[in-house]
Amino acid sequence: MQCERGEKTIFDDLNFSAQANDIVQLQGSNGSGKTSLLRLLCGLARPVGGTICWNSADIHTDLRAYQAAITYVGHRRGVCADLSPLENLQFACDLDRGTSLQCCRDALHIVGLSEVENNPTRFLSAGQVQRTALARLLVRDTPIWCLDEPFTALDRAGREVVEHLIRSRALSGGISIVATHQAMSLDKSLLKILDLDAL
Repeated sequence: MQCERGEKTIFDDLNFSAQANDIVQLQGSNGSGKTSLLRLLCGLARPVGGTICWNSADIHTDLRAYQAAITYVGHRRGVCADLSPLENLQFACDLDRGTSLQCCRDALHIVGLSEVENNPTRFLSAGQVQRTALARLLVRDTPIWCLDEPFTALDRAGREVVEHLIRSRALSGGISIVATHQAMSLDKSLLKILDLDAL
C-alpha cells in the first residue's frame, strides 16, 4: 500500500495484516503517517497504490458495510461542548443504530464519568472530554477499533481504563489499531508493533 500527502510519499510498499484478537500499535515520529494510515484503514481516504481488504474483499467494494464494522476515535474527538457526556453519547448512538439510555449510562460509568454525565462538556477537563469520546467504543459493537492517540490528556487511571478496554476487545475477538507515542502495558502475545519509521 502507498500513501501520499500532497506530492510527498508518506509510505510505500506497506503490507501488514491484523486478525481477531490482535492489537496493532502504530509507532513513528511526527509525520510518519500514523494518522494517514488510520484514515486509509477507515475508508476516509484511498491509497495511491495497493488495496485494503476486509474479509478478503476490497473495502471500497462496499464501503458503507465496511465502515459499519469500525469505531474510530481520532484527534478531533467529535464531542459537542454544548452537550453533556450523556447527550453526546446518545447523539452518537442515534446517528448509528440507537442504543438504550441505560447502555449509554453504563458506558460512562465504565470510563469514570457517572458523576458528570449531565454536566455540559465545555466545563469538563480535557481528560474527561477524552473519556467521553472513548465511551463510544462501548456502545458500538464493532469488530474493529481505530484509535488515534487515545491516551491524550488522560491521567494514569484513565490510561488504565483505556488499556483495559483494548485488552478486553482483543480477548473477545476484536481488532484494535492504535496510533500512540506511548508504550502500552499489554500482553505481548496480543500486541503487534508496526513502526512506520522503519519503512
